[in-house]
Amino acid sequence: MRLLALLPLCAPALALGQTLTDQTIELTVHDTVPLRFSEVVYEIRWSDRGDQPYAENADWEKVQRELAARADRELGKLEKELRGMGHAVVRTTDAGDDLSLALYAQPPQPVLRVTAGDREALKPMVEVLRGRPGLEGQLVHWRFDQPEGAQTAVLQAMYTTAEQRARAIATLAGRKLGKLLAAYEPQAKETGLLELLGMLDGRERAYDDPVQATLAARQRSMVFRFALID
Repeated sequence: MRLLALLPLCAPALALGQTLTDQTIELTVHDTVPLRFSEVVYEIRWSDRGDQPYAENADWEKVQRELAARADRELGKLEKELRGMGHAVVRTTDAGDDLSLALYAQPPQPVLRVTAGDREALKPMVEVLRGRPGLEGQLVHWRFDQPEGAQTAVLQAMYTTAEQRARAIATLAGRKLGKLLAAYEPQAKETGLLELLGMLDGRERAYDDPVQATLAARQRSMVFRFALID
């Protein structure tokens, strides 16, 4: 993850694909957006080890409430321990927005969420906790941030590259470059100038998933179509 601490712009925008007609010229431009790794969230639960006998006619809901209370006590002790190790810890539940109508609805279970700068910062904690009875833990969130204005800067660079390349091609063909007719992402719905301005203003999709963030938010391709005039 440290390698993802900051993924900078690797190279200027590149115009690779182009289509020339009597009326228009269309170019596809590729570039990358810097992506900064922000934080990881590790979730810890305590669960019954399954070695405790339960009466056949026991009140199931009462048993679940007792287990939840015990889990809360166990995690409360662990929370103090982790704070003593310098970790940022929040105690919450897994209730979420569950709207299910399960026959045997279980009460919300307590969980600890530990936030760290990267995976390396979690390794000492995991080594200490590994093997403790009842504890379960896993990474549940990865967050990435983009430097302020990164999308705008990249889109502007892509437009500049497309305009310069299109003007050069038009000159070689004995034509003049006209206005920008459209700008859109490949295999996406064609947009007009208002949509392009919205993209330049940063009104873009957000990617929280790490895979989507690295593959989608960092890599950008845009198609620009310009008019040709005599």
